[in-house]
Amino acid sequence: MTSGGPLSGITVVELGTVLMVPLAGQILGDLGADVIKVESFEGDPNRQIGLGPHSELSGPALNLNRNKRSIAVDLRTAEGHDVLGRITAGADVFLTNLRPSALRKLRVGYEDVRAWQPAIVYCRSHGYRGDTPEADDPAYDDVIQAASGLASLSERVTGEPGLLPTVLADKVCGLTIVYAVLAALFERTRTGAGQEVEVPMFDTMVAFTLVEHLSGATSRPPLGKPGYDRVLTPHRRPHRTEDGWIVIMPYSARDWDRLWSRLGREEHRAALDGRSEREVKQMAPSMYAWLDQELPAHSTAHWLEVCASLDIAAAPVNDLEEVISGPGRARGVVTSARHPVAGDYLRIAMPVGFDSPCQVRHEAPLIGEDTWEILAEAGISGPDAEKLIALGAVRAQRGG
Repeated sequence: MTSGGPLSGITVVELGTVLMVPLAGQILGDLGADVIKVESFEGDPNRQIGLGPHSELSGPALNLNRNKRSIAVDLRTAEGHDVLGRITAGADVFLTNLRPSALRKLRVGYEDVRAWQPAIVYCRSHGYRGDTPEADDPAYDDVIQAASGLASLSERVTGEPGLLPTVLADKVCGLTIVYAVLAALFERTRTGAGQEVEVPMFDTMVAFTLVEHLSGATSRPPLGKPGYDRVLTPHRRPHRTEDGWIVIMPYSARDWDRLWSRLGREEHRAALDGRSEREVKQMAPSMYAWLDQELPAHSTAHWLEVCASLDIAAAPVNDLEEVISGPGRARGVVTSARHPVAGDYLRIAMPVGFDSPCQVRHEAPLIGEDTWEILAEAGISGPDAEKLIALGAVRAQRGG
């Protein structure tokens, strides 16, 4: 596969499923790495998430599996295990989200993989740290949102805990995998040594959630309960306008003062008089409630103009269809693309710009689409490759 981008020349073996590790692999591939996706004969379950134009290519899979090549391997066979070893011997990074028991059973733990490639950066990510009693417990996004305290934040606002309507833990952990792998690769350039990297979902999401919410519990003894009060109020939400919804974010005391001045609310300005920035932020729940009383009087467009004139952050509440067809398209975050099998689709653009060219070099493959090519690169071709297929150790697309 032709390459380009900051990670050109880096080879990644992705033995992962669903979203967390495949997202990390997608990002590394977008950055220029050659990502070899090792799948079962049934394929990654992300191929079946939601609707899609092809039985092996759901909407999410079209983006998650781009810039990757797929080889279908039965790792339960000795021959399939050997194929993975041959592939990994030429790799720089090995990604997996298999649980420790599965890694042991399939003989693809760190020591096994390091025997194939001593300088490998081996990254495993699963629910809980490997040195804890929960190391082998099953864990998915919903479970980690609950265990990490994230779901409990809704209870402080609404009276009931709730899950965020996005697979946040998987995506945050996918991003964490990327920066951890890049750091390990950087260290390898100085020392020549690979290493094992672990990204536990629970630890990652606790650290993520507590950035602002450790708050008063940070000091010993604690100065207060954990939780950032400004965001733990039912009044911090989209506000209804005359014709829709808007989010307005006056952040500083100056922002609030200018807004109340424009609206002629001298009593609100007086309530802020002489208060420090910390004290003004503590008043935010009350001021959000005051906004609820003001905003229905005028249209969303009116309030956007007012905020723009005062240099106050604000945005209309766009639904997903509006984002896809409006600002997402206009700003190039969502673009039109064509897949050789699935046809026209919407591509989620890489959100980071580099001087080095980063582009989609390989559309999302079908299961085992690149088996022949990957085997040949590993030194397995002709009758040897045919034998592996006949034995059921690997699967290839017809005509591959």
